[in-house]
Amino acid sequence: MHKTEICRHCRHCRHCRHASYAHVNGECVAHDQQGTCGCVKFEAYERRVRQRTWIVGVAMFIRNRWEPAVEVRVQASTSGGAALKAVRQVKAGRTSRRRISQTRINVQSV
Repeated sequence: MHKTEICRHCRHCRHCRHASYAHVNGECVAHDQQGTCGCVKFEAYERRVRQRTWIVGVAMFIRNRWEPAVEVRVQASTSGGAALKAVRQVKAGRTSRRRISQTRINVQSV
């Protein structure tokens, strides 16, 4: 996992409140009127993976027949979000504008 040395909310150091670019090798090098900040305490946290990669197969029922399934690779946190993104992407890529009666979705995580 990727470790970071900044606050997850404000994107600054947790103790001295200077921006992340003001830190070199774990030490704050920001200068104020008295000299350097001197903040060397960092609480690193592990970032959780927010989105996964999904392979989604989308087949559509158009004019009394099923069109072949189109496989799309999408990034989403849940299978429902992956299905939503895949259907939107496949619909946007279609050349025909005929009405879609039904949609068949097959979701696989990678």
